[in-house]
Amino acid sequence: MGPELLPLLNSLGVSLDCGSIPLTSPGVISWLGRIKEVTPEQMKNGLSPGMEVWTSGQGFAPLDLASVESWLIDTPRGDHLLIALRELSMDISDIPIRQGRSVIVWSKNDLAAFVGKAVLDGTLFLSDEKLETELDDESQDQILFIGSGPFVLKAEADFTVVDEAGLDLASSRPILLEARIHRVIGTIKGPEEETVDSWVLDCEGLFKVDNVELFQRAPMLRRQKMNLAANPDFTDSLSERRAHDDGFGSLLHWWRFQNDSAKVETYNVLVPAHMGKNGYGETWIFNNLTKTLHTNI
Repeated sequence: MGPELLPLLNSLGVSLDCGSIPLTSPGVISWLGRIKEVTPEQMKNGLSPGMEVWTSGQGFAPLDLASVESWLIDTPRGDHLLIALRELSMDISDIPIRQGRSVIVWSKNDLAAFVGKAVLDGTLFLSDEKLETELDDESQDQILFIGSGPFVLKAEADFTVVDEAGLDLASSRPILLEARIHRVIGTIKGPEEETVDSWVLDCEGLFKVDNVELFQRAPMLRRQKMNLAANPDFTDSLSERRAHDDGFGSLLHWWRFQNDSAKVETYNVLVPAHMGKNGYGETWIFNNLTKTLHTNI
């Protein structure tokens, strides 16, 4: 099951960099990847950015202390997660401590608990891959929103803004923001005139969204109402400054969206977010999709 762990971890939201493999001697334990970023829930499970992820792979022979000790000789400094898919013939507490290396070992039961919690939280959905079909981009857009909603948008985990604000991400909790998303087709004018087809999220402001993906069902999380625009004006969110070659060189020009040209389709959505409190007891909300921090909510 070694290679199959990669899509499983990816579906669980564990972001792995599979480049720059560490130099190690051949053995039972093999390298899977390096964690790029983590969510607060993953932090609570001991995961951390930069952590090296390893697996024993499946097999009849149990994973013994000698194999782990041999592996530890070559491991680089830093944090390591070893996912043991074999039975363990040792006590995890017997694993030797090597200076500059921190090791977490997950047994099959630990991995099952991690997967099971994700299923119950609604962040992982089980499906029959044989029933899934490949869709081109055009048909995917046509079936993206079917039914009355609300639809749950997916968002990548990037909490740099929260860290830079000095807020405690680990003590926050995941929530869903009640919002709207608009598909806006209209005219943008600069040195020339173009037609644009864009997504704009309405959630405590208007934000252009480059990529829209949906969860199959809503996670069982608290929902938070947000301020929505009564008559949204898309001029600021869809206007942009970009280079244009007018024959005398490439210069930056404003391309401004013409709001009166807008044709809009609107859908009710839920947006993944995190809510916490600062040192003064004031509530803050981080929108995972737009990477926007809202304070004094």
